[in-house]
Amino acid sequence: MKHKCFAAVVLAAALWLTGCGGAAAPAAPTGPSAAADQSSGAASQSAAAAAVQTAQKERITDQYTLEKNVSGVWGEDTVQYISVHVPKLECDSPDAASINEELNAIYAADFREFEAYEEAGQPDGDAPLIGVGWDDWWYGDCVSLVVRSRYGGTAPWFYNGWCFDFATGRQLTVAEMLQRMGLDPDTVQQQMQRQAMQTFDREMAQGAYYESWRLDGELSQMRMDTLEYNELENLCLLLPEQNQLVIRGRYSSASEERWQQLDMEIPLQTAAQPQAQPVLTDTFDGVQVQLKGMQATITVSPAPKTATWNTELNLRLEQARTYPILGSYNEYVDVCIGQQTDSVFHPVVYLLTKDGVVEYVDVLRCLLFGNAMICQDPIYIANNGVSLERSGNSKVNLRRKDGSVLELADLSSEWSVQDIPYSITGSFNCTNGNWLELSSDGSVQLGVQNNSRIDQGDAAYLGVVPEGMVLAIFTDTGLDFVAAFKMDLYDNLTMTMIDGQNPFAEGETQLQMTRSYD
Repeated sequence: MKHKCFAAVVLAAALWLTGCGGAAAPAAPTGPSAAADQSSGAASQSAAAAAVQTAQKERITDQYTLEKNVSGVWGEDTVQYISVHVPKLECDSPDAASINEELNAIYAADFREFEAYEEAGQPDGDAPLIGVGWDDWWYGDCVSLVVRSRYGGTAPWFYNGWCFDFATGRQLTVAEMLQRMGLDPDTVQQQMQRQAMQTFDREMAQGAYYESWRLDGELSQMRMDTLEYNELENLCLLLPEQNQLVIRGRYSSASEERWQQLDMEIPLQTAAQPQAQPVLTDTFDGVQVQLKGMQATITVSPAPKTATWNTELNLRLEQARTYPILGSYNEYVDVCIGQQTDSVFHPVVYLLTKDGVVEYVDVLRCLLFGNAMICQDPIYIANNGVSLERSGNSKVNLRRKDGSVLELADLSSEWSVQDIPYSITGSFNCTNGNWLELSSDGSVQLGVQNNSRIDQGDAAYLGVVPEGMVLAIFTDTGLDFVAAFKMDLYDNLTMTMIDGQNPFAEGETQLQMTRSYD
């Protein structure tokens, strides 16, 4: 009888994973009868698990392989070992066919030319590996297929992922796969982007500081690239343990390889409630900041100092208003508000991260350019900080680990000066005939109202948010707005409104433009 039960379990597991259809994985037996036969049950479960793994292997095979030693690869004199394994989903659904074609086009085409190469001798020592490999990570009938590739022996592996449900024969998005696991995709997205930005900022603060990178917008571009790459559709899902999910992304790096791998672990079981984080607040002459967990806000209220804006800057503040801080991704240990200049009330909120790096929100600059509080790129040279303190002249100082004190007003003023990041500069056309020209020095021209009106002005870079690089655009005629700009791989510029009226398409909060090369 025991052998018959064993055979039945193995057969059921094999049937569960055979072909393109499938069913949910059977639950482990519970109750008194299961406890009484724990020994034989454990053996049956072990056999079933082995059968499941065998059947899983049959569902994904290699559609293209190449194992070869070749010399002279891309101009190199040494012998290189090429190992290529391109996966194939063994399913006859249209989605599976589409994925298989995509995998073939991406990974197999580049290596077919080496089929005709003469086999070279054995590589000397530890040969650099060039090629493609894959791993499959299963959640019931759903698989996360992760393909790794590299085209240089010393380059880091580059990872891409596809999610597929064999039960329905349908491709899944990363968000749908996360939902199958009981996770909220929006929460995971936010966690991943925050961790990626924290990792990026930590590396930049610990490494060398390059003045030119800030001035020409390269640092902002790298931060934007990091945010963009760690959007859900670009991530890979790994399941090394039954109750553990690893999300694999990457971040832009100052290293020679430019990109570094980033893994974030998420338990797939009920986790202990996180400890309450302390609320950080500060108030200074009508400006208040509050940091509570991942929620950060700035409140500007009528006060003697803020009232001077009406006469000095034509900026009227009639009632208190609270703004969320956009573009803040770190965990903070201290916050302090200070005054940047003495000639006019110029409040700046300084934020100290757990890694000792200073970020800041130039409150007055944000108000003059619109109604959105954007956290500026971190001041990487002001690192190793332990606390913030306001001095007698209302300026904020950073106290550092070595006991030194650094005044931040001049640094934050200097940090705000930079060119517009290169990826969003140029000429762009809308489908309705309107157009936009952005120069690296911040000069702007707009063709609006069906190209019947041309406005000129300036753009100021404010920071980076997931929707793109935030620019405040203001013209001599008062056509002012704040928007995030992001360029895709096909020379399309997406503009997402943050504050003000869309001058190119009234009422639209998002607009796509095409780069013009005329």
